[in-house]
Amino acid sequence: MTLFRAPFIWTPQQPIAENWLLASRDLPARDDGKNRWFLFRTAVELEAEMTTAPTNITVDGRYILYVNGEEQGRGPVRCSPLAQRYDTHDIASALRPGRNIVAVLVHTYGVDTAFYEGVRGLWQPVFGDGGLWVEGPVVDTRQPWRCTQSAAWLQDVAQANHSLGFIEALDANELPADWAALGFDDSAWDIARPLLAGGGGPESLYQGMTVRPFPILLPRGIPALREFATRARSVRWIKGQRSRPDLPLHKRLYEEPLVPAPLDAARNIGELLGDGEASTAIRTTDGIDTAFTLDFGRIFSGHPFFEIEAKGGEVIEIACAERLPGEWSSEVAEDARIEPRPYIGTDAHLCRYVARPGRQRFRRFEWCAVRYMHVVVRNAPAGLTIRQLGAIETHYPVEERGRFSCSDPILTKLWAAGAYTLKQCMHDAWEDCPSREQRQWLGDVTVENLAAHAAFGNSASALTAKYLIQAAESQRPDGLTQMFAPGDHGHNARLIPDWTLQWILCAADYWQLTGDLVTLEQIWPSIRKALGWFERIAGPHGLVVDMPYWHFMDWAGLGRDHQALALNAQLAGAYRAAATISGALEDQRVARIYQGRARAISTRLDAEHWDQRRGAWVDMVDPLSGTQIKRTSQHGIAALALWGEAVPERIARAFDWATDPARETVTPAPPVVPHGTPLDEEHGVVVANTFYSHFVNEALARHGRGGTALDNIRRRFAPMIEAGSSTLWEASTPWASLCHGFSASPTHFLSRHVLGVAPAEPGFARARVMPNLFDLDSADGVVPAGAEGISVALCRQPEGFGAVIRAGSIPLDVRPPRGFRLQSLNDRDGATHALFARLTK
Repeated sequence: MTLFRAPFIWTPQQPIAENWLLASRDLPARDDGKNRWFLFRTAVELEAEMTTAPTNITVDGRYILYVNGEEQGRGPVRCSPLAQRYDTHDIASALRPGRNIVAVLVHTYGVDTAFYEGVRGLWQPVFGDGGLWVEGPVVDTRQPWRCTQSAAWLQDVAQANHSLGFIEALDANELPADWAALGFDDSAWDIARPLLAGGGGPESLYQGMTVRPFPILLPRGIPALREFATRARSVRWIKGQRSRPDLPLHKRLYEEPLVPAPLDAARNIGELLGDGEASTAIRTTDGIDTAFTLDFGRIFSGHPFFEIEAKGGEVIEIACAERLPGEWSSEVAEDARIEPRPYIGTDAHLCRYVARPGRQRFRRFEWCAVRYMHVVVRNAPAGLTIRQLGAIETHYPVEERGRFSCSDPILTKLWAAGAYTLKQCMHDAWEDCPSREQRQWLGDVTVENLAAHAAFGNSASALTAKYLIQAAESQRPDGLTQMFAPGDHGHNARLIPDWTLQWILCAADYWQLTGDLVTLEQIWPSIRKALGWFERIAGPHGLVVDMPYWHFMDWAGLGRDHQALALNAQLAGAYRAAATISGALEDQRVARIYQGRARAISTRLDAEHWDQRRGAWVDMVDPLSGTQIKRTSQHGIAALALWGEAVPERIARAFDWATDPARETVTPAPPVVPHGTPLDEEHGVVVANTFYSHFVNEALARHGRGGTALDNIRRRFAPMIEAGSSTLWEASTPWASLCHGFSASPTHFLSRHVLGVAPAEPGFARARVMPNLFDLDSADGVVPAGAEGISVALCRQPEGFGAVIRAGSIPLDVRPPRGFRLQSLNDRDGATHALFARLTK
């Protein structure tokens, strides 16, 4: 049959099911193997040079595209198979007149991972896993392709941890060095087969129904990732490592005993740190391999790589991790080695390479978190020459448009650490962390989106737009979204309904920051359907009681049972956010309905959860008896203050309770926060951890307590900087991830509430500037606003503080913060000058 679109192709060694059309119900999922690697090639004849050749490509799995042996790109971006994304690479510069070879390395997983989501039903029982699609002006998958499954990668290996892909174990002797180049003979390979089944015309069985994989193909929607080589800063130690070949690959590097290194084990080891032409020579002895640990000085995301000269058969194993044992909690031993931490999932990232003779280069297929790199060289009695060793650092290509500095050096460093942390959590999707998970958790992006806009402006907006759409694509028939998407969410294995609400809150923030109505129109039906899920499980007064699934909110011990305050206040916030979006889409009737529901929820929460004796809202109420349960938390109090409509007197009393240092209690919340203090429910209050501190501080700032919020930021986050970290941790203690995007809220807070810049109209068509120095003497920075940036310089003065604001062509609405009046406002020297005088009591 003639196809409008090029077909997907795959190996003919993987049979197409013959009985699919006669099945009366869904066929069982096929298992054609896990962790498989395939090589594809096709020839292209050209009469002249090409000035442009945009070529679309996607696979079921991940790929590397080559033209005449030169790498052109990697992908695809993570996506749901029901909305498969493709990349576009312009390959013209690699093409030449005459014969050309286009080649693709395809890795098909066979299991879901944090970044790969397999097909459930549909065409998978017919074709199995795998598939390559290419379409462009000079090459596509309509033409003949040759393919073979490669045995160069060890297939039967463990996954890195419970989230990520398989350990990469490549034997270069089994992979021809020139397999992607012109001169390679692929005549012994199979001819790839199009993935098509059925057909036969309108009078055939089931009217000629055909099955094709991935019927919906969409452009990737984001730019290509940025890549650059990074070298280590120091060599921590060099040791001998006693060989234990009886251990499995995923344990061997970590468990083999370290011994003193022979005298000739390493020569010129310091050359590994430089970019010069000098090389490092590594030698092994019988039974003793050579090992060393490199320190890159900071956590980043990258692909470990090396360039070597080998005799053939030498083995290099590399493990990367973001910490050493004892780091951040005690002394680090001089010979400390990285270790897997399976309990929390922060296992080290491991790969193995077996060298062929000659000069060669290896780059790990997948990126990972890197701070420390443990390298073991085996089977090199005649010596192995290392020309280069490091990592290809990679992240989303943001523009560093924002900046912040102030008279408190810790806050200055916190802003920068938040921006840096975000970059390590931005790739083909928003991620929680580059180490153990790399998942696009829906709730994390609420904070990441705001902080990224403060640091990078609209250069990060496409990533958030993709997130908003992919969250909608993950929606179940009943309206609830998956808790992260796409990826290995297990299709309802676990769900976090409050993450669905965070997605709606993020959509409203995104609208205010960007004015992107197109994305909102696309996800609006899904938002309404999601709110419908909460409406259907709500009690008689519109409040959710005993919410099913995983009631997360934060890594803290707030009350979650019965009629839960924080959850229902967040539901009210989601209704308000949806009302804002509905108004933007000119559906005022729905906006009024949602505002009414938010108001009704807020009113009832205020009335039923208020404890007059203690002056605080309790976390939980028994809906049958109306009995208040004593537990209180910063989460519930802040949520109602942020999204409710309580009177100022109650909010003031509740904040006095929630921020009293004598009451604040850091509770355990395993597995991320395994240690803490049991709450005294009569007198104590549960402290928000790093994630929900964002909402606590936003609520405090909204109600004139930004100074308290600034103090919270110092207490929660400053210890990370003081300990020497360049990234912000998942929790206030360093037990789990040391680089976590949802902890970047100080970057947002300092730009939004110290410099005071916010959109007064969507997309910064007009900007509001309401700065506040709090206890600072000075502050200075730039906040991205649309295509421009608004610079603000603040300086303490005897009567208050002054501000110099430069906003280009953006209209400004300058306002005084609470406790101040706008004493003077004028324009001169191309800037707006404002003086804010403190109000006297």
